[in-house]
Amino acid sequence: MENLFLRAGILATPWWAVTLLLFGTLEPNYSHLYKAVSELGAFGASNSLAMNFFCFFLTGVLVILTGFGFKSVLEKNTLSASSAWWLIALGVMLAGAAVPADFKLYFESPWTLVHSFFVMLGVIPFIVVSWKAHYTLKKLNISSAFISYWPLLIVPTFFLHGVLNQGGLVQRLTILIVLIWVSYLSWILLKHNNAIKGHSLSRRDAIGSIDEIF
Repeated sequence: MENLFLRAGILATPWWAVTLLLFGTLEPNYSHLYKAVSELGAFGASNSLAMNFFCFFLTGVLVILTGFGFKSVLEKNTLSASSAWWLIALGVMLAGAAVPADFKLYFESPWTLVHSFFVMLGVIPFIVVSWKAHYTLKKLNISSAFISYWPLLIVPTFFLHGVLNQGGLVQRLTILIVLIWVSYLSWILLKHNNAIKGHSLSRRDAIGSIDEIF
């Protein structure tokens, strides 16, 4: 199950991108450059229920599963699982964005307030888990410059929001930075597991050969 959960993280990025493009294509007069992703799942959108379930909610579920896979790896190596819990929290925030916003009443609507809570604060678990993972992976003898430095792209991306008049594009870049990091984390953890498994098999074969000699 551990490796299956980690594979969910690899799937998270392409799943989100494909579903976003699909529902963006189905929505009349929708622009990926200027309009928020949330507008595809807002009240009044053509496919709001399907968009919220397949794009927001299921992407969040994939990240949550990745978090549990990460937790399993850490506990198996008798390490603190705090990094994994922050990754699970990130998945919960992504899934929570499936609560539809109301773009007519905006913040006068409780739906928009709840949606904004998950969207705006969702970056906090990402910042924490990316910081903690840098140190946690070292304890697993995993060194990755990508895991350490890729999240820093969040900073110039936020500045771009003030420079460019293309909020939709900047928002997509931010989400992609998050999901690509999750997918890469999943990949290196799977690679780590496979290396451990290969080492164990080689050792078992070597012991078997010695036993045959004697």
